[in-house]
Formats: sequence, C-alpha cells, structure tokens
Amino acid sequence: MIFRNKSASQKGIELSGSCCVVCGWGNRNYKGQLLVEGAHVRGMRKTTDYDTFDNIISLCPNHHVEFDVGNITIDPIQKVCFHVDKKDQYHNKELIGRVDHIQPGNFSYHLEHVFKG
Repeated sequence: MIFRNKSASQKGIELSGSCCVVCGWGNRNYKGQLLVEGAHVRGMRKTTDYDTFDNIISLCPNHHVEFDVGNITIDPIQKVCFHVDKKDQYHNKELIGRVDHIQPGNFSYHLEHVFKG
C-alpha cells in the first residue's frame, strides 16, 4: 500500500498558485476546499522521491488526466502547455500558475517518456 504525503501535495498546489496551471480553474466545494488536484510531474514508478512538493503541480481534474496519459506536457522555460492536438485551445498556451518549484529534469522526463506529441 502506498501512503501519500498530503502536506507535500498541498504545498505543491499552493506553490503552483492554487489553481490549474493550464486553465486557471480553481473551484471550491461547499466547504470552501479547493478542488484542484496535486499532479505528480514524474510518476511514482519513475523516481523514489515522487511524493514531494517539488514534484507536484496543481491541475484541474481534466488536465490532470490529460497530463498523466500524455495528451499535454509543460515547458517550464517558455512557461507554456503543449497538447498533442495542435488545434486544441490549450496548445502553446501560456501557463496561468507557477511551475518554478519543480525539480530540474522532471518536466524533461515527462516530455520524453510520457507526452505523446
């Protein structure tokens, strides 16, 4: 069984701007809790320190799924999102939130091994 570090996830979400870094979605539930998700840039099977704040960005549920399956990736230097469908509204779109807290090399890994573009 894998135990998640919820405080690390929360810190990664906060450092990302507490909204989806791709679309800016930041809805809350009826209790006022954020509904954005902490998404791992480099998956748990690919690194031993995957569940740390510097490997977590905030994404809405839709973009989290797209990121995990390789439909989108992020260029942290240009601060843009790339989508496999170049006609998608989020392809080559400037990020809303921050990603500068992510470990160097993690986005490169995602681009090379997960992104399907």
